[in-house]
Amino acid sequence: MKNALISYSKKAMEITNYYDRFQHQFECVDPELISEIQKSFLVPRITKTDLEPFREKFGHELPDDIKDYINLYWHPYIYGAYDCYKQKEDSDGYYKFDEGLVLFSVMKHKGKTDDDVLFQKYGVYDLTAELYDDLAERAEEAPISPDIVNEVKKYICIGWTEYAAHRVLYKIATGEIYLESWREDRVADDKPIAGSLSELINKIYFLNPGR
Repeated sequence: MKNALISYSKKAMEITNYYDRFQHQFECVDPELISEIQKSFLVPRITKTDLEPFREKFGHELPDDIKDYINLYWHPYIYGAYDCYKQKEDSDGYYKFDEGLVLFSVMKHKGKTDDDVLFQKYGVYDLTAELYDDLAERAEEAPISPDIVNEVKKYICIGWTEYAAHRVLYKIATGEIYLESWREDRVADDKPIAGSLSELINKIYFLNPGR
């Protein structure tokens, strides 16, 4: 994970206007941290965030690579273009799906503690809770298969796609990364877009690097 984050940071720092999209996010972040991030993208963390509340809420610990993603560095959203395939909703085939992916940020907000990072809006806790809540809403609207209720517990939500707004899902058992499925009988597509979180980060690219 460390190598993947460093590799991504080098690519990000070559983009002249990389930080333009973070201005709104930076409004609530500690000013000193913003200055450091704008210089180097990754700011090494000295303390660690207590991730136990995630286990208490969802019944399983965060996998080690997600823990590292949170505890190694402070950093803004990781985003960029990504080449993947998306399952067709009306057939068993796939279509080419070039999308912009966004992975949750790890930023310390003004007046907040290092442990509050876990509960930030659009963080891994918030995104995963939303995944579960959406399933509960679907169950209220129409009967839902017990298999789907069990299936959703196999995933952690770590981000989203910018245009089609599919969730980016981490499969706990394998560490593989999937896009969510909008089929009524599925949570995720049956084909992963990456074999690991590190692979996903390494394969993110920019359409116009250096501009």
